Amino acid sequence: MQDKERYNLIKAIILISVATGIVGISLGSVAASFDLPMWIPLALSLTVLAGAAEFTFIGMIATGANPVFAAFTGILINLRHLPFGLSVATFIEKNVYHFIACHIMNDESVMFGLSQQEAHLKKWAYWMCGLGISILWPLGVFIGYLLSKNIPDIYVFGIDAAFPAILFALILPMLKNKTTRNRVFLGTSLSLASIPLLPTGLPVLVSMLGLMIGRKTK
Repeated sequence: MQDKERYNLIKAIILISVATGIVGISLGSVAASFDLPMWIPLALSLTVLAGAAEFTFIGMIATGANPVFAAFTGILINLRHLPFGLSVATFIEKNVYHFIACHIMNDESVMFGLSQQEAHLKKWAYWMCGLGISILWPLGVFIGYLLSKNIPDIYVFGIDAAFPAILFALILPMLKNKTTRNRVFLGTSLSLASIPLLPTGLPVLVSMLGLMIGRKTK
């Protein structure tokens, strides 16, 4: 990788990690607004490390839902990590750091890893993004909880739109493959069609059916 390309990759990883930390501030402030003890969002941010599941869990707990049911719902939302794990297994070594590599697996680290062309760069980008988010996400949650009374609605800045935009830009080169493109379009269609029928967070799981239904094209 040329120096300019490496610099652009590092800059992109830093930006997405910072953006993740900002959304973490929002999660911390939401938890504080529901008068939940700090240890709940902080423990979630350190152990779960998955924003959608954490927002869902905190929202359900705050409205009086059973913690077991809230945790089960979070697990359903995170089922997308199953194909993620299969994807990154091709460039993550099975050694003493394997469990850490699994823990830092998220949408962004997987996409940064898969978007690289060379095997060592896949691994490098995955680790850098995963570690960056694993540090800034809990930090953002902690800061958000402490400063909750002084923080405006974070979504008015459009930070939430940055994630799908960045992820789409990362996977765009992969759509050159016809098989991948067919499965993406099929999965997207199934997910959109299920939105009126399923609770928030679950339609994205339906998109995984595109991997099984989409026929391989030579």
